[in-house]
Amino acid sequence: MSQAIGWNNFVDTTALPEYRRLRLLEELFDPFSLRQLDCVGIQPGWQCLEIGAGAGSIAERLAELAGPANVVATDLNLTFLDPIADLGVTVLHHDVTVDEAPGRFDLIHTRFVLDHLPEREAVIRKLASWLKPGGWLMLEIGTTLPALSSHPANQRSMTVLADVMAERVGTAPEWARTLPVPLEEAGLTDCAAEGMIMPARGGGPLAHWLKCTTKLVEEHAVATGMITRDELAEAYANYDQPSFVDYTWMTVAARGRRV
Repeated sequence: MSQAIGWNNFVDTTALPEYRRLRLLEELFDPFSLRQLDCVGIQPGWQCLEIGAGAGSIAERLAELAGPANVVATDLNLTFLDPIADLGVTVLHHDVTVDEAPGRFDLIHTRFVLDHLPEREAVIRKLASWLKPGGWLMLEIGTTLPALSSHPANQRSMTVLADVMAERVGTAPEWARTLPVPLEEAGLTDCAAEGMIMPARGGGPLAHWLKCTTKLVEEHAVATGMITRDELAEAYANYDQPSFVDYTWMTVAARGRRV
């Protein structure tokens, strides 16, 4: 088995296709994320941290709510974050697994990051320690559900996507289904979690995003015999077909508060 090399070594995070995938991710998942943020009632002046800011949409919303001078946005790739820096948000190259706290915060939010980190439980404990008393930690984690697929080719491609990400990145697709227990084990209170499953309708944005995400693992999966190009072509064709509907991706949002 190949050794896990991490997300930023597996994916070219500076490439235009990845930027387009991130913007599509924002289109799909921001409404759910913003509903989660509304639950904690962010106030002007709150110190907020966005970890793995991606293309910057959540950090931009935090700036609207708390004030841009009160928001720190971090990532290992800052290529797409100039617009929020121009708003006055502090943008930092920062590795949450090894770097020190960039402050103390009333809110820490991260989306689709911790599931890719093998040391995710230790990172949660670290993030909990970065909160001010009464501060909130909010996580959003994705999980694949290939067993629910409506077509064998897409069930196969989703299984391979999860397997390659686990092997090469260190992702734990099933970890989302343990939330909110890891937050409770980190000593946080008022913990809660909510899952969301949207239909991946062929030709629609979620089907397109799943297709783009599967393409990230395509070369490795084919080269190692995990799946054939014909199988992938069939799955991709389904993702483009309006009569196709699948329910194979769930996002779990969890939150907890420091006493």
